[in-house]
Amino acid sequence: MPTLASPAMLFFYCVFLLSNCAHIVQTREEYVVAGEGPVVNGARLSAEMLTTDGEVKYSLSAMVYFAAGEAETGPYKCLLTAWGDRGSHRAMTVERLTVRAEGRQESVPASRRIAFAPGSNDQGWQATYVIPGVLSLDYEAGSDVVLDARIRIHKSRGSVTRNVSIRLQPAPEKDVKFATIIDEFRKGRDEFDSANF
Repeated sequence: MPTLASPAMLFFYCVFLLSNCAHIVQTREEYVVAGEGPVVNGARLSAEMLTTDGEVKYSLSAMVYFAAGEAETGPYKCLLTAWGDRGSHRAMTVERLTVRAEGRQESVPASRRIAFAPGSNDQGWQATYVIPGVLSLDYEAGSDVVLDARIRIHKSRGSVTRNVSIRLQPAPEKDVKFATIIDEFRKGRDEFDSANF
């Protein structure tokens, strides 16, 4: 037999669930290589821009719904990587490197001889030059980043040097995740437990 208490309980239950709901929008202001990277002595070159900062914003709507936005933005750390063959590629040397972006140009120090080694989780055979310093870019301007370099790739049977150019273009990525405050409480409790036992 229906009673007045049932709709009231259902209403308060819904309000409780909504007040504990949240969504997190993560936006990454990334740069990706345009097309395939150049090849030097059988090794394919690529570049990567890693964000070094982030901004988190929170909002509350009518005390009901909680939302957070996180943007991973620059300045950027830049990596230049050669992907080779484990059986023959030995090292990479960056003899000259210039970075062009937003109408300006900057020369970067040459690298030492960088040995090829297994990548993360033993994936790939690579030599990576972490370019010194960081790049401050106006992502909203939509400017490309161009790396002009003179690269020497050393193999077991000699080495080859080439002038190459790698272009990176802005490519934002957005990811939306849903969670509840109860989930965050449980996550925090689990982290506390693991830290103390």
